[in-house]
Amino acid sequence: MDQKEIVAHIHGLFQAYINKDRETIRRGHTTDWRGFQTRSTKIVRGIDEYMQAADRVLETMEGVRYELHDVEVQLYGDVAVVYYVASYWVRGKDGSKQLVPLRSVDIYRRESGGWNQCGSNISFVPPPDEA
Repeated sequence: MDQKEIVAHIHGLFQAYINKDRETIRRGHTTDWRGFQTRSTKIVRGIDEYMQAADRVLETMEGVRYELHDVEVQLYGDVAVVYYVASYWVRGKDGSKQLVPLRSVDIYRRESGGWNQCGSNISFVPPPDEA
């Protein structure tokens, strides 16, 4: 059950980015969130810093759809480490769809309202010759 809830949460975050639903994105991360986003050059500390980067994405990218290809959830009591590989398609300025391949390690914490993301390291999947 916990694993299904966590994967559903990930689906909800992808959908929130596609729908440009800022409040769902904010609620989907803890106030003390830590980690790295796709273009991070430093540790992102707290929900306010996370949302600064999220707002830039919401302003500049139009998500079209996504697919989760491989997901693994490892539970450690009230903490879970989640690994996944995904494809995210965005609409380019010329109207064409562009693939953004992603990989992530997320950290989830069980709180009174359920599982919530408290950390992540999401990055672009490098081209095959760079892997």
